[in-house]
Amino acid sequence: MTPSVEELLGLRGRVALVTGAGNGIARAAALQLATAGCDVAVVDLDKEAADRTVGEIRDRGRRAVAVAKDLTDPTAPREMVEEAVAELGPISVAINVCGGTAGVNKPFLDMDVADFQRPLTLNLQSTFLSCQAEAIAMVRHHRRGAIVNVGSTSGVTSAPNLAAYGAANAGVIHFTKTAGVELAPYGVRVNCVVPGTHWTKLTRIRATSPESSPQVRAFFDQAGAATPLGRLGEPEETAGVAVFLASELSAYMTGHSVVSDGGITHTTARPAFGGPLVPAAIRPFVETAFQDGTDGTREEPGD
Repeated sequence: MTPSVEELLGLRGRVALVTGAGNGIARAAALQLATAGCDVAVVDLDKEAADRTVGEIRDRGRRAVAVAKDLTDPTAPREMVEEAVAELGPISVAINVCGGTAGVNKPFLDMDVADFQRPLTLNLQSTFLSCQAEAIAMVRHHRRGAIVNVGSTSGVTSAPNLAAYGAANAGVIHFTKTAGVELAPYGVRVNCVVPGTHWTKLTRIRATSPESSPQVRAFFDQAGAATPLGRLGEPEETAGVAVFLASELSAYMTGHSVVSDGGITHTTARPAFGGPLVPAAIRPFVETAFQDGTDGTREEPGD
């Protein structure tokens, strides 16, 4: 007898936890997990958004709970796992999507330590602490599990004007490799999805808001045009990759990263977020560099 898709996935009856699941790729992943038969803890800073996702999961006939947490708080990941287990039972699936630029969009020469730290905290620290809490819970309750982290293509290629965000996501990708190896003896797999730019609620706001700079608004058109598939991604498309990595279809994978970007990292046309920016830290020097008709350099005697 040919197995059903549900049987191939092997997710029915499991308890899953998804961070950032009020919107975007995380919300789509939470709904797909529910369709595959999981009960889902929906974690998000925005309680109303989490509640909406919970309602959609319950409409699919599965149990769900909203957990409102700010994952930049070091105590929050442990607390979210405890609340999820208390409400739904031991978890065996976790998808960590909490992340973002933290509002830092500037050349690295203009960044201070606080600018650099915010994306690291939001992306890398939250992923590290979430994985730690999730893995301990899985081992404690004797669950063979799957943890899926979500990074960004900014972590695998240059990220002009997003240096801290890129560095943080490079860290997420590398951390996944180590976590996958360390947790393998306990039956817990760890993999990573690496999305390119997608049409989420936040990106649509950035693409259309008068408060966004013209360069930021233009970025989304440029990125779509530069993508070999000719468009930006939809949340459901990359959520499916995360669900695959959480399922039994990927049972022999751990410590790996899968890019879902429409092929843009294979091109040289990936635009800089916010467009070309001259750092304020060197703008006075750049503005005077070409006034004498040279390239801004001068020869020393004897050169």
